[in-house]
Amino acid sequence: MPKFLAILHDSFLEIKVRKIFYLYWIVALINIFIIALLPDLQINGTNIMDSDIIPPEFLNEALSHYFGRFFGFFMLLMVFGTAGLLPSFLSKGRVELALSKPINRYNLLIMKFFAVFLIQFVVLAIVSILIWLTIVIRIGTYPSGFFFGLLYAALQFLIIYSIVFFLGLWSNSAGIAIMGYFMLYFAGQLLSIREGIYAFLNNQTWENILDTAYHILAKISEISDNYVSIMSQHGRIDYYPVWSSLLFGASLLLIGMLIFKRRDY
Repeated sequence: MPKFLAILHDSFLEIKVRKIFYLYWIVALINIFIIALLPDLQINGTNIMDSDIIPPEFLNEALSHYFGRFFGFFMLLMVFGTAGLLPSFLSKGRVELALSKPINRYNLLIMKFFAVFLIQFVVLAIVSILIWLTIVIRIGTYPSGFFFGLLYAALQFLIIYSIVFFLGLWSNSAGIAIMGYFMLYFAGQLLSIREGIYAFLNNQTWENILDTAYHILAKISEISDNYVSIMSQHGRIDYYPVWSSLLFGASLLLIGMLIFKRRDY
């Protein structure tokens, strides 16, 4: 535990020095101010937020869409904010110092991964809870499924960061980690509509290749499709993209640990 706390503290200081937190707070404040300054919407002198004109189910679903988009955008910022942390940690002079400590490489790498993930999730939780409280105070409604959505966002970012973390380890480059993540993201989007492409291909070999790629790769965009169902509590959740993407992320971490173990620093 002391070793993990040391890595956690080191990661926090690096993120702080890079001024990444400022961008997060700017985005949070913009959302908070927009919500707080929303004008009263009235029909015949009646504030529709204080009446039964809008069904609670409709409002809850609208807020679910909002938070789903917000989580997606914020995780995009976190990709840029975290991509350079591992390459910096593995830079010449710094990684040798870490490896000189009485800790094996597997533990060092996995602790670094969870330290950065924990910091980012705490920031996401604080920012989104502040926005949620602003909605509660300003609109007077209680988006009851918000906390389920927040936990789901943590799961999604765990998968996203495993991709960024692996690419940063493999390439030792923040730029490649970012570009590689977006390539995988858009590849997943294209593969999710692969059945519409089959009619043009008319080739069983290519269909098998695309099917195999779909089942192997992470499905980030499809994971995001579950936010509204989770937060509006409709219960219609597609679990396959979630657990298959978790397996993909876990596989990348295992491969990354093997690379780190054998690499000469």
